[in-house]
Amino acid sequence: MVAAVATIGGVQVVTIPLSDYAELLEAQRELAEMRSVADLRKRRSRSPLDQDREVVAFLAERFGRMPVRCVLEQCRSVHGDKRTPSKSAAYRLWQRLRGGSQSGPLDKPPV
Repeated sequence: MVAAVATIGGVQVVTIPLSDYAELLEAQRELAEMRSVADLRKRRSRSPLDQDREVVAFLAERFGRMPVRCVLEQCRSVHGDKRTPSKSAAYRLWQRLRGGSQSGPLDKPPV
């Protein structure tokens, strides 16, 4: 790549061959595409529970009204084993629904 530097209107510019410019544009496009794919991967939740709104609504209606063990038993009977989250996933959901607050004993889920 042979480049020539010049100043036009007080702004430094570089002149490069058109083929080099095309390669740079292609590399910039590929980089932008890779970043957008990476952003999508970052944003997507890995929890299958986040993809199942019906189960989340079912759990949210019952959290705080009965022990989590009972909530999960009911969920299992209504939605089946495959759609029922683990106890730890249920507690994480409960915390997210409560805004992540852990300020005191009232914020702990019933056992």
